[in-house]
This record gives sequence, C-alpha cells and structure tokens, in this order.
Amino acid sequence: MELYSVTSVVGGLIIYQVIFIFLRMWARRKKRTLPELLNQNIYYPGFFLMLVIAVSVGLLFIEEHLNPKVLNFLHHLLKILAIAGTGLLLVRILNVSKALTIHHYQDENPQDYKLRKVVTKFQLIQRVLNFVIGMLTIGVALMTFPGVRQVGGTILASAGVVGLIVGFAAQKSIGSLFAGIQIAISQPVRIGDVVTVDNHFGVITEITLTYVILDTRDGRRLTIPINYFLENTFENWTRVSSDVVAKIRIRVDYSIPVNEIRRAFLEWVEASDLWDKRKSGFLVTDAGEATIELRGTASTRNSDDAFDLECLMRERLITYIQENYPDSLPKSRVAITEHA
Repeated sequence: MELYSVTSVVGGLIIYQVIFIFLRMWARRKKRTLPELLNQNIYYPGFFLMLVIAVSVGLLFIEEHLNPKVLNFLHHLLKILAIAGTGLLLVRILNVSKALTIHHYQDENPQDYKLRKVVTKFQLIQRVLNFVIGMLTIGVALMTFPGVRQVGGTILASAGVVGLIVGFAAQKSIGSLFAGIQIAISQPVRIGDVVTVDNHFGVITEITLTYVILDTRDGRRLTIPINYFLENTFENWTRVSSDVVAKIRIRVDYSIPVNEIRRAFLEWVEASDLWDKRKSGFLVTDAGEATIELRGTASTRNSDDAFDLECLMRERLITYIQENYPDSLPKSRVAITEHA
C-alpha cells in the first residue's frame, strides 16, 4: 500500500512535468496562445499543489516517528499551503480566461470596438473576483485555527449589528464599488475611449472599481471618481466609433463672397490627408446684425485628426480672407445722419 501511494505521487509529478514540456514545445513550434498561457500562469501554482500533495502523502509514512505536536503542526501547515495554492490557481485561471477572450477578439478584428468593451468588462470583473477569491482564501485558512472556529459563532451572531454599522460608515465606498460594477455592465465608458469630462479632453487609460484615469492632451493624468460617470453628463467621442467631424466656425462681413470661400475650403479639405473622404460641407449658419457665421465641416478618422484639421482650416480661412477679401473682415459700421 505504501509503495502504491509513493508510486502514484511520483508518477503524478512526472506526468505533470511531461505535460508541460509538451505544452512548451507546442507553443514554440505552432506559436499557439493557449499552451503559452497555461505554461505562464498554471505551471507554478499547479506544481506547488502537487508538491503539497506529495509531502502530505510522504508524511503519512513517517508520522509514527514524529512527535504528535510536530505532526499536527505539519498537517496544519500543509493544509494552509494547499488552501493558498488553490486560491492562487483560481486567480491564474481567471488570467488565462481573460487573455484568451481578448486574444479571440484581437484575431477577429483588431480595430473592432468590441475589443475595448471586452477589456473593460473583464478588467473590472476580474478585480472583483480576485478580491472575492482572496477574502475566501484568507477566511478558509483562518477557519483552520481552532480558536477562530470557536469565536465564529459569536462573530456570526453579531454580524448583523456590525454590518449595519460598517454599512452606514462606508456607504460612499460601497456606493463606489457598486458604481464600478455597474460601469462594467453598462459601459458608458471603456478603456481607450476619448471623452470630455468637465472641460477636460483626454483618453480613458484605466478603469478601477472606484476611480477612472483620464490622460489629457497636455500629459496630465486626472483621477475621476467612478460615480461621476453615472451621475453627470460627459462627452464620449468614441462610443460607437472613432469617427469625428471637424467643425470650423468663422465670423465675417456680409460682403464676403460665400461661394468663392466655399470652393476654396472644399479644395483644401480634399487635398488634406486628415480628411477620411466621408463627408464635408460649408454653410452659412448664422446671420447677426453686423456679421455672418460661416461653418465648414469635414469628417476625420479620430479626434486627434479632427483637432489638427480644425486648426489648419481655420488658419487657411483667415489667411485667405486677409489676402483676397480684406474688406470682408468683421467691422463695425457707424451711420451718421445730418440734421437740418
């Protein structure tokens, strides 16, 4: 019986090593994602659990020669190590699931906005599950101590009162936690979205359960509470796609030849590499007492191109009017009436 047990454990370790040797060879030759992910994430936690099992089986053969206190200590230690190893293995399995899902969407269409949606959702859900696994692992490990089990009944009996007190004191934190979960489900913002938040324009680079990181054009990184995106209005420029229409407004005198300005503007847009060739236009959008408003539009691939195109077209319009129609720049008129 003892020989059978030892043979089983040793055979299990050998088979485990052989499996991962083949996985490494498969990943190198075929450049497969799954074997590489399993080797990177599962090998060490699995090998650790196999060693714990091997030591536990080996301990059965020498327990007669050990002091009872030492034997109990070793059994308890191995039990805690097995619990910790199982928790780590579950966390690594989540990592593999996340990486496989993201890799699937990248292979399907690297430019698809579903990828950002999946990354955001998995990141938040993974953090929640990692937290739950960590707390359960610590809780189960603590319950292996007799002293903790004895006070467990008292703790559970007073859990209702403590829960009310903690809930009242940490209602904002709990609200932020649920807001983060709601963001993961509804996804008003995703990682990589271009947004305008309280007059700050930037890209969402990180979403946690309690805050969002916004990288602005000038290199600043703003930390915004997660609740903000559920309680306030903000602009999401890439909710459906990154396509953005550049808008150029300029006010001029009524004497401006609109058709001539329109012709020049559309020629500039068509010659620009920033235009994505979807749509463009040039219209009179307002008429005041002294001036009219001209608005040019041109579609672009993303917000950065839109900003650059707006600046470029505005500069060309101003220069063109100054050089060709200086009398059509905005001016103030004064009417002088002669009285007899």
